[in-house]
Amino acid sequence: MIQQRMWRTAALVTTLGVMAGCVVPREAGFPDVSQAVRQRTGYDVQWIRGEAEDAEVAAAVTRLLSDSLIVEEAVQIALLNNRRLQATYENLGVAQAEVVQAGLLRNPIFGGAAAWPLEGGGSPDLAFSVAFDFLGVLTIPLRRSVAASAFEAEKARVSEAVLNLAAQARTGYYRAQADAQLLELMEQVLQAGEAAYLAAQHLREAGNIRTLDLLNEQAQVEQARLDLMAAELALEGNREQLNRLMGLSGGQTNWQLPQRLEEVPKTALAPADIASLASEASLSLAALRHEIETYGRRLGLTNIKSLVPDLHVGAALERDDGEWELGPEVEIALPLFDQGQARRAAGMAELRRRRAEYVALAVETQSIARAAQQQLMASRQAALRYQSVLVPLRSRITRETQLQYNAMQLGVFQLLQTRQMEIDAGRRYVETLFEFWRARTAVDLLIQGGMPESVTSSRPSGMNSSATRSADGH
Repeated sequence: MIQQRMWRTAALVTTLGVMAGCVVPREAGFPDVSQAVRQRTGYDVQWIRGEAEDAEVAAAVTRLLSDSLIVEEAVQIALLNNRRLQATYENLGVAQAEVVQAGLLRNPIFGGAAAWPLEGGGSPDLAFSVAFDFLGVLTIPLRRSVAASAFEAEKARVSEAVLNLAAQARTGYYRAQADAQLLELMEQVLQAGEAAYLAAQHLREAGNIRTLDLLNEQAQVEQARLDLMAAELALEGNREQLNRLMGLSGGQTNWQLPQRLEEVPKTALAPADIASLASEASLSLAALRHEIETYGRRLGLTNIKSLVPDLHVGAALERDDGEWELGPEVEIALPLFDQGQARRAAGMAELRRRRAEYVALAVETQSIARAAQQQLMASRQAALRYQSVLVPLRSRITRETQLQYNAMQLGVFQLLQTRQMEIDAGRRYVETLFEFWRARTAVDLLIQGGMPESVTSSRPSGMNSSATRSADGH
């Protein structure tokens, strides 16, 4: 009889072990992230894990780099090839493992003892026991719900990281494109300055201008050279930043891109209710909602453990005076000193903190969305004004000045000064055009559910206004 009971106990332990031996899924929620990214942006993502599909990713990157790189291709390369993004995907595996871990039964505790008589010798008394965390079995559904809500929060965080990288790659592409266009304009500034300096040298040799005027022309040329060097450095630096975003190295970095930013579209760019759309789509807010659920459920689990911190149920097998005895065994921790009050207080504080963060983020998201929309509208109006009015006006002034110069009614310095002012208007137009596309990217990111790094305007580095001649200078 005792042997039959022992075999039944062993069979029960084996059955529970088989039931608990869940395997962690390899996909780890990545299909949900991939689908969310595709629905929000239209781009594809791939988790590189040393499988056959990895070769397809490498082939796709090579194919996209084979021709002049357009912005959509740069974004797609970044989403496929950026290794920091690939590292972020591993967070899904960790969160998925936590879900599986929460559903596992706690390992049984086996015990054994032997006691010999102190006098007279004889056979020892033996005792064996096995105990299970009974409270752990009862709380499996609650622990799984805690881990599941944390898993959903992690999927939202990872999806947001994908969207943010796509926006960074898009903005980096526009920055490199603008820098290439600005570099061309800075070369024209230097050429105009060198022509003015050469003319000044001839006039000085003829005694028609002062030495001071010649020195001013030379200073303008030297400043133009320095500005050109700064523009070249800015272009190379931003190309390297885009290389990092796309995960490129070696010969892959020799890509080419169109040197002209696309002009401002004439159609409407963003809906009027962008603030509400950004709040509804925000993946950060979605992640915080799941975290609030996580902490709420975790607080419920804390309350249960406060009442019964530890409860083990099992069986004990003992031999006393040559007879085997088998019976149940229960172990319970009495909450006499630690009644969980500190853990409950910490849990409540954490829950309140998450709720306050959610309200704060909701307010900030709407504010950032409104600021992004204002930046988009302002940069669009400015770019259109440059495009339709100021740049053509400067070109016409240059043509009229050329006619006056041909008629010997204006000098060479006035002609060169007019040409430089035309170039400067073009440079400012390029800067404004970049600000427009940067703001457009930020607005699109907010509507998709991400969060832009900044929506304030910024002048490109290395651009010095001294490249433009003053109105009273030569």
